[in-house]
Amino acid sequence: MKSQLQARRISAMWQQGMARRRFLKWGLLGSAGVAAVAAGGFALLRRSPLDQQSSPAWAKGLSDAEYHLFNRARQVLLPVDGTALLPSEQVPVVQNVQTLLGHLHPLTRKEVASGLGLFDNAAVLTRGSRFVDLNDEDARAYFDSWGQGNVIQRTLATVIKQLVYSAYWQDPVTWPPTEFDGPVSDKWGLAYLGNAPLPESVADGEARA
Repeated sequence: MKSQLQARRISAMWQQGMARRRFLKWGLLGSAGVAAVAAGGFALLRRSPLDQQSSPAWAKGLSDAEYHLFNRARQVLLPVDGTALLPSEQVPVVQNVQTLLGHLHPLTRKEVASGLGLFDNAAVLTRGSRFVDLNDEDARAYFDSWGQGNVIQRTLATVIKQLVYSAYWQDPVTWPPTEFDGPVSDKWGLAYLGNAPLPESVADGEARA
């Protein structure tokens, strides 16, 4: 039930930021940009050593590329060195992401898959390699730049972060270091009331898209 609720929130976030026409237009532009990179002789930059590594047997709901993207995002977004927090490799973060994505409507899931691929490959244009191959500093800077970009970029960065953070913190094994004993919504039987808006208005995003 918790995964389904989180999936509803993520789906609403996606729909808010990704009006279908805008997404299709952006997808065409993104594909054209990647094609231009390849035409310029930089196609090899889009290859990754990870392309030769298959995802684990349990990752039936993720493509190999999606598995590697979320595994890298887990490492980048959940640094806990020097804290009492549980290391993310001890939490089934990517498995939980897979479960969350599995609750999305098939059309939304397909759109998210396209967005994830573009997020990974677009790093070639500005960073010289795919997101999955960036070092920690560059990967965080890449997230920051997308978080301040147009509405499409902001939505993708926000959705990926939300998936990773939710997948980590929804697991009760992560709670003891923070002395958290569970959501009050579960204890008090509070109903889900919807989502807060994305950072900055969609209207402002349209102007910047």
